[in-house]
Amino acid sequence: VGIEMEHFPEFENDVEFTERLVAEQSVHCLPATCFEYPNFFRVVITVPKVMMLEACSRIQEFCELHYHCAEGSQEECDK
Repeated sequence: VGIEMEHFPEFENDVEFTERLVAEQSVHCLPATCFEYPNFFRVVITVPKVMMLEACSRIQEFCELHYHCAEGSQEECDK
């Protein structure tokens, strides 16, 4: 999953983003920097559907809480 880091200025990189996601929402993801693919995170999808849907809801909540429009952007922010 891609992270547009300019919209999450409180995080320096995908590692900080995923660490806070784990701490705040108990959703465990891997920062893709581990795979030399910065500004993305990896989600394991081998869990039951109900658990995956819950994780997606928590990721959305986390993103809505931390998302900021890019400074000077005239377009409407799409969360």
